[in-house]
Amino acid sequence: MTSKFKYEKLTPMLRHYVDVKNDFKDALLLYRVGDFYETFFDDAIITAKVLSLTLTGKECGHVDRAPMCGVPHHVIDTYVNRLVKKGYKVALCDQIEDPKEAKGLVKRAITRVITPGTLTDIESLDNKENNYLLSIFENEYGLAMVYCDISTGKLVGLEIKTLSQNIGKKAIDQIEKINPSEIVLASNFKNDDIKKYLNLNNQIFINYIDFTTDYENRVRTINDYLGKDNLEKIKDKRLIIVALANLLDYIYKYYEEKLDHINDIEVIKINEFMEVEANTRKNLELTRNLSTNNKENTLISILDKADTVMGSRMIHDWLERPLIDKGKINRRLDLVEGFYKDNILSRNVSNLLDNVYDLERILAKISYKRANARDIISLKNSLRDIPKLKKIITDSSNTLIKNLGYNLPDIDDVYKLIDESIVDEPPINITEGGLIKVNYDEGLDKLKEMADSAEDRLIDYENEQRDLTGIKNLKVIYNKNNGYSIEVTKTNTDKVDSSYIRKQTLKNQERYTTEELENISSMILNGKEKINQLEYEIFNKIIEEILNSTLRLQSLSKMIANIDSLNAFSKIAHKYSYCRPEITEENEIIIKDGRHPVIEINLDENEFIANDTNIGQDNNLIQIITGPNMAGKSTYMRQMALIIIMAQIGSFVPASHAKIGICDKIFSRIGASDNISKGESTFMLEMNEVSNIIKNSTEKSFVILDEVGRGTSSDDGLSIAMALVEYLSKHKKVKTVFATHFHELTILENELNNVRNLKIEILEENNNLVFLRKIKKGKSDRSYGIEVAKLSGLPEEILNNAKNIMEKLSNEDFFDVNKSEEIKNSLEDIKDKKITELKNLTDNININELTPLEAMNQLNILIERIGEI
Repeated sequence: MTSKFKYEKLTPMLRHYVDVKNDFKDALLLYRVGDFYETFFDDAIITAKVLSLTLTGKECGHVDRAPMCGVPHHVIDTYVNRLVKKGYKVALCDQIEDPKEAKGLVKRAITRVITPGTLTDIESLDNKENNYLLSIFENEYGLAMVYCDISTGKLVGLEIKTLSQNIGKKAIDQIEKINPSEIVLASNFKNDDIKKYLNLNNQIFINYIDFTTDYENRVRTINDYLGKDNLEKIKDKRLIIVALANLLDYIYKYYEEKLDHINDIEVIKINEFMEVEANTRKNLELTRNLSTNNKENTLISILDKADTVMGSRMIHDWLERPLIDKGKINRRLDLVEGFYKDNILSRNVSNLLDNVYDLERILAKISYKRANARDIISLKNSLRDIPKLKKIITDSSNTLIKNLGYNLPDIDDVYKLIDESIVDEPPINITEGGLIKVNYDEGLDKLKEMADSAEDRLIDYENEQRDLTGIKNLKVIYNKNNGYSIEVTKTNTDKVDSSYIRKQTLKNQERYTTEELENISSMILNGKEKINQLEYEIFNKIIEEILNSTLRLQSLSKMIANIDSLNAFSKIAHKYSYCRPEITEENEIIIKDGRHPVIEINLDENEFIANDTNIGQDNNLIQIITGPNMAGKSTYMRQMALIIIMAQIGSFVPASHAKIGICDKIFSRIGASDNISKGESTFMLEMNEVSNIIKNSTEKSFVILDEVGRGTSSDDGLSIAMALVEYLSKHKKVKTVFATHFHELTILENELNNVRNLKIEILEENNNLVFLRKIKKGKSDRSYGIEVAKLSGLPEEILNNAKNIMEKLSNEDFFDVNKSEEIKNSLEDIKDKKITELKNLTDNININELTPLEAMNQLNILIERIGEI
């Protein structure tokens, strides 16, 4: 609050506002006043600026008016979401008693606190991605993460034990995968690696909270909110128990009732999935591109051809955690192949799923008691075609697909409930009637009949009064503030009946009432109020009945997402001519006519040059690729990694044939980046990443190295690169593809029995390069840097001079010591001559005879001559 506003002089309402604000100093406080949520003082100034609203003022007991800004209560979610998206925490203070019954100031209390991780409004979220709230807990035994999308109910936990190397880095990799919008930490959280990472990542909203350390209290919290079954599931995972209880404490701080849709925790073991660390995910552009950090031209943009948002989120989850179990991978591939081979079934499934809304988030809104009737109609429309979907899938000749159909739960009763009760096009407001169909509730129908009868009587009464008075333009009108009135123009006031009671005088009209009009009015208004109240009660009963089917609806959502994801993979396989990969537990990776899944679709048909891959045999573990820049080395390496990942999430792959030996981890070191904020130069960052690969790769891993060693001098870089290849060859036995301009590395093919040379094929004609973009065995003799520079449009003078310099560099005596001495002596002679000239110049100057301007000119000449030396 601005200091010039003295608390003791404020009005009672504003004093209460300030009292509440003092408990929520880190939040913008929106305070319900009638039909608006208002902010005052500094919060009003911020809110008005962020939302581009008019800043007004309110009388506050001072000479100055308190700054004020408000938004209508019925659109509060829209404005709150905009504030949260801008990084603000928002607290809503609601009226918790009927203003009509209040004695003095209406009682108010905080009912919701909204942060990035607690948004539930469907329109404000990216429907194709989860919006996770993450809780992290760490002690001497390890670290646990529990994350929840409260807009869908998805709840997941994992542990990283202290035995793991670099627990902080592993945790950061998981944070990158989870991509939370908000993180909850204990106030005494100590992991420096994670805290540094969070300090640098200002896109994540961080909360440090004083949680209880009483373990038995943590157990009770889980039992209260999730029940014994979930507690039994994690009884031997003490770290997860604490992290989960902390998360539940945070979620339920402002919700007294149990949230039905948050009811089950999935525990994952990170070593049961392929490890693709944060840097590699970034380099491979799995979900965000390097140029604009959005989904365009990423692998997810190719894979996500789902018809439902639930399917999109599942595909995203699969991509973040590729499988390493052969049986699980092949099961997905079998199902994809089933849809792939039955194109009619695939199209029919796609057509039916296209009408399904976001069931998970609709169910969450219902659970939060914040769903309106239009949400319920969206739910009904989503359920309408489920019986058809179930039938066409169970009619499939493919046993696996048939079983998918059998697992779709029956929800006809939920559909029937909504179809019989809620009007097809309901209003958005659930307290003003117009929601419930005729013949659903007998009591409601009777009230509506009475109200309709009163409305008919009102029409008759209006006609009677025109006949009685002879005033043809007499009207019975309704005003929200004044109720029903008889309106007569000023020119006809002399004709009004003596029973009329003047009610309101306007500029051109007079308004009257009568005893009978008051009776009719009472019947209509009281009837409407009763109807609206009863409809609201009926609607809430319908909501409760739907919530009784929460588990079935959640099961349906997951099954739809699964069917949708598998069918989406079959559709992209058809569209882009992908093949089913053969999955093995051997070490070999053999790809025929492999293509980069993203780059190929941005080129004209048949323009992308496919390449074969063959690596992983005992004598073929490390491949050194040489060739010009821009010729396709990086594309080739990336496409190998992407094909492996695609195969292990259960997708067909861009190739004519692929045999994929399951990889446990994929690592990459690509590009000349740095991390100045951490004090890491390009070369230091490069060496840190290489060190990480050496420490954590296994014989089942796949490694991409691009230009390692180029961040320092040629001799140092070459030495490091050569020593690295030798170490990988002798000690790690890890499948490695190494692109380099150190052509000296190619000699290692003769010295190490598991190193092979590859090169990018080019055609050189009349000093012009043609990139054939074909990988073949062998080595390049040079990098064609000047020729590549020519393609960029550098001036001919630079190119010609570069060629001359390169010829001199190739001359054996260019760096000869004697030659260097001659150059040095020549430079010394020139320097001596310049010094003699400078002495002669200064000897001829008589300082006593110079004017100030002449002295300045001479000084400038001396400075120029000194600079020449």
